[in-house]
Amino acid sequence: MKIDLKICALLAVGTLLTGCVTQEAPRHKMAMGVPHGKVKYKKIKADGLELRSFGSTTVRGGRPGRLTFALKNNSNRMVRIPEWFSHESDNLVIFIQPWMSGMIEPDDKKWIRLDFDYKMPIFHYPITLMPGNQVLVNKELGVIEKLIVRPGDERRFFIRAALTLESLDLVSNVFMLTVTSNYQEDGANKSAR
Repeated sequence: MKIDLKICALLAVGTLLTGCVTQEAPRHKMAMGVPHGKVKYKKIKADGLELRSFGSTTVRGGRPGRLTFALKNNSNRMVRIPEWFSHESDNLVIFIQPWMSGMIEPDDKKWIRLDFDYKMPIFHYPITLMPGNQVLVNKELGVIEKLIVRPGDERRFFIRAALTLESLDLVSNVFMLTVTSNYQEDGANKSAR
């Protein structure tokens, strides 16, 4: 009987010990996408894709200026872009040119590229645009915040945007940005002057 109790105790302890051993499941690392510079992307066709200004093209000087752009798929097929930046504004670069009285169109040699630092960390991920869909990108224009316009006056600039993607070359049409005074002429902000 003593042997049976010892065998039962050993079997119980053995069962407990083998039941406590577990194999840890492999863990998947969470990531925001592919780190910038790790992959060489192939060119894709821009057929049916359009980059354009979206929303208002009038801003007030002395305040943060923001422009919104839309990348729209006008084709009847889906388009996969393999390298969209995780920080939306990093997908575009802005070109600006002051408008002078009498100008009808911008001078191709006088575009000024507004460079912005990429937001860290820099990752890419793929996006797919279905037919008729678009993705919106906001771009802050710090230069507008430093611009002072007298009440009743306005400043105008030619603007165009280009994608910063290795896989897709696309430039927007040129449009006019109007910068108005931050102050109201109706007396509501006279004390601010």
